[in-house]
Amino acid sequence: MPEKVFDQSIGLKQYLSEKEYKEINQLQEICRLKDKTNLKLELDYKLNIHKHSEIGLKNTNEFFYYVEGVLVAYIGISSFGDNTAEINGMTHPDWRRKGIFKKLFELAIQECQKRNFNKILLLTDRNSISGLEFIKANGGNYNFSEYRMKQLGEYTEENINSIHLREAKKHDKDEIARQDAMLFGKGEQYEGFLEEGENPSEITYMIELKGEIIGKIRVAYGDDSAFICGFGIISEFRGKGYGKAALKAVLKLISGKNIYNIELDVECKNDTALNLYKACGFQEKSVMDYYKYNAKNVISIEN
Repeated sequence: MPEKVFDQSIGLKQYLSEKEYKEINQLQEICRLKDKTNLKLELDYKLNIHKHSEIGLKNTNEFFYYVEGVLVAYIGISSFGDNTAEINGMTHPDWRRKGIFKKLFELAIQECQKRNFNKILLLTDRNSISGLEFIKANGGNYNFSEYRMKQLGEYTEENINSIHLREAKKHDKDEIARQDAMLFGKGEQYEGFLEEGENPSEITYMIELKGEIIGKIRVAYGDDSAFICGFGIISEFRGKGYGKAALKAVLKLISGKNIYNIELDVECKNDTALNLYKACGFQEKSVMDYYKYNAKNVISIEN
């Protein structure tokens, strides 16, 4: 009996649609339950870029593999304004070891080379054996690791009345870019500026001390979850308890929305941040390893 021939196709997109967002989430859940590992796909961030900004619409960032119209593999490129590409993806457990992911990876690397990224990072959960094997087989060299942390403990509001959080407006854009360059060595592509009549899922809060901006923190809101990122205090205001006060203030804001599933990422070697987050009830949930890919490698697609 002849082997069944499946209708297979590759899709390339500049940005995610609502339909693709749902398809990827469904595939991600299948892989998560099978592998007991986490992915860092930045789906909410990417969907917001399409909804609220024109940035990123000229480049291919999304790579899909369909079988009989069903998504079985996905790779995404994320870039946060520092000329670094982060690549992460997955394949349905029933469609692994068939060369599907390799095909998408080759296309993603070609796109990165075309865009002349200074650095290409390949991401994998430390517990993902298949992810680690794939990265090492394709020339990835270990760079650094991040903890995914989840808020599990009790916390109390810090008693520093002079700390105030306010939602960022468009006039804060230059200050946010300045802080990103100073704190993280990069500029964010999108920050959640609150327009009148809007309720964006990502909100940047400016951290103020007696009316002076001393830092910022961003929260990406889901239906029943929140993800904290872009958090930093300007250097001259560190070591005074303001970071802890700001974090507890944002936790209070989040809990005020009846959201208690709160997560964040932190580099494993950042002891100061780790201690701060642990003091506010966060615990390590998983480890994401970043591997640097040699951008000079030549990738060719077989016909």
